[in-house]
Amino acid sequence: MEDHIRIGSAVIFAAVFSVLAFLMNWLTYDGAVSAGIFGTIAYGLGDWPVALIVIFFFVSASLVSKDVARSEEGYSIRFRRDGTQVWANGFWLALWVLIWFITDLPLFLVAAVSTIAAATADTWATELGSNSETKTYLITDFKHVKAGTDGGISIYGTVAALLGSGMIAVLYWVAFEGAGISGLILISVAGFIGCLIDSLLGAKIQGKSVKASFLSNYDSGNITINNNIVNWLSTGASSILVLIIVLIFKI
Repeated sequence: MEDHIRIGSAVIFAAVFSVLAFLMNWLTYDGAVSAGIFGTIAYGLGDWPVALIVIFFFVSASLVSKDVARSEEGYSIRFRRDGTQVWANGFWLALWVLIWFITDLPLFLVAAVSTIAAATADTWATELGSNSETKTYLITDFKHVKAGTDGGISIYGTVAALLGSGMIAVLYWVAFEGAGISGLILISVAGFIGCLIDSLLGAKIQGKSVKASFLSNYDSGNITINNNIVNWLSTGASSILVLIIVLIFKI
């Protein structure tokens, strides 16, 4: 009964939040629908600790985002985020939280939180690193590149990534009863590695076309690997890394 009540409450809260985000120009229509579904899963199945972690990511990403413009009238959003962008960062958390809810195995919860740690690390590194005056280097060969280049890393961005991943890990450790130091360290490390994977994929494959007829709307059957796909792959990689480490080392 408690689960049913919480899931019902999650539907209401997620719907209200999505409508407000749509009216405030944060989300497109499909973005609001996706956020409503994602929010229902995060809070309904993951309870308030998972919801808190997701809200922290959303708020912190908005505060550091270069897409938030400050003016005399206040703050404005340069563009709305759509459903694809919501699921690029939220798909794996939703999947692992659902499996955790069904199995009650802690490793899937840690895997779920690690995806948000990776998303937070990547967002903080991208937004704060590209706005800094420190030198930026391509992750594949460490040649000097312009700040904001796909696959570019900097000292400032790297520190921001560590802080972002670490903050999510600390929230997990504080919010979940019985969470151990091993989980905190694992989420911090996996989130940071997920950010590095994002940079590596950004340098190697972002912007390239691949054959994927079942996903393409074009006659050629090709799709272009964009930032959303890279984010989806990197957050998924961080969670799979967690599962492998836990299964091998029995943490």
